[in-house]
Amino acid sequence: MNIQVNYSNRIKRMIEQMQALGIDALIGTRMVSVTFTAGAFAPWRGAVIVTRDGYVGLINFMIDQERVKAESWLDEIIAYAPIPGMDMPDMVVYKIKELGLEKGVLGVELGHSPRGNTGYLTSTEYDLFKEGLPEATFVNALDVVDKAGYVKDPEEIVLMRQATAMADSAIEEVRKALCVGMTEAEAVGIGEMELRRLGSEYHWAVTGSTEAASGYRSCYHMCGTTQPTDKILQAGDNMIVDFHPTYRTFMSDLSHNYLLGKPNPEQQKLADAYLRAAETLVTNLKAGNTIGTVWHAVNDSLTKDGYIQYTVPFFGHGLGVLGHEWYPPIGNAEPYTEIVLEENVVEVGFLSITVPGVGGMRLECPIRVTSTGGEMLSATPLAMTVVDI
Repeated sequence: MNIQVNYSNRIKRMIEQMQALGIDALIGTRMVSVTFTAGAFAPWRGAVIVTRDGYVGLINFMIDQERVKAESWLDEIIAYAPIPGMDMPDMVVYKIKELGLEKGVLGVELGHSPRGNTGYLTSTEYDLFKEGLPEATFVNALDVVDKAGYVKDPEEIVLMRQATAMADSAIEEVRKALCVGMTEAEAVGIGEMELRRLGSEYHWAVTGSTEAASGYRSCYHMCGTTQPTDKILQAGDNMIVDFHPTYRTFMSDLSHNYLLGKPNPEQQKLADAYLRAAETLVTNLKAGNTIGTVWHAVNDSLTKDGYIQYTVPFFGHGLGVLGHEWYPPIGNAEPYTEIVLEENVVEVGFLSITVPGVGGMRLECPIRVTSTGGEMLSATPLAMTVVDI
């Protein structure tokens, strides 16, 4: 697909955020910051350096040096090696000094994540930076990339649509093949083969890549993560699949619910309540609404239907380049509740309802915020698919 990403726009937005924080240079170590800035798949520990006057460079692991140089738009990619004097912190200190910013205000990415190894600066790296740059002032600069990547450019949305179309096709291939006697791993393997056939370059690995759950495995309390297993599908099982393709560093995150055979009354009741909550979520992802407004609308729908006690209490997360899945989450916690949705923000609508003895339902769907409500980037329906057996 011949789509040209406007990297200068990205850097301009980052510099605007840096200026607001009074930062002379950003040292970005999170995977999202490296990917967003460099525009290439760089899975190893690394750091991007962006200065207020427009310098942009990447410190990258030597074993990936030539590939990343070929795939990135950057002119300067500096290799590091895991040996004293040449490791990533050493090369960052060297470059900051070369730029004449050893006495400047340097933004670093401090924090933690309960969700996985996202690349926050470690305490050891922080100590090495302070030791190597004793006259610099260090400030936390998580907002720089998060806010610069919040609203998506048109070409970025096109790439996300492409990744989501791959997931749509994978879900359809699973539908055609799904039958009693298959294992969960077999079923989603068919979908994964379709993702690769269509050009997916990477499957989000944190949750075991593609996810699947059937029958009792879909009912674990507050469950939203299920790696596929060798469990055999049975008549009456509901089945959750969840695909995470990536195209040119842009991600999708799409799940769907199937039922093998005719639903019983409790399964149908759950499916109906799930669908009402999902439609409420999509409708409320509207420019001008706050995150808190969206959360309360979905919470009220689930409360009215009697399923709130079975539901994971947040309803979505941001989506963009690799590693950029979490800003802003749709939860009921400050400071996120007051964030105002803007047009062309893309959120993954999320629902996970698990009822013991009945089944589980999961929504993950990329949704573009518009002035009239959410626009699903996928063609996969929200409603559960009943598979004849």
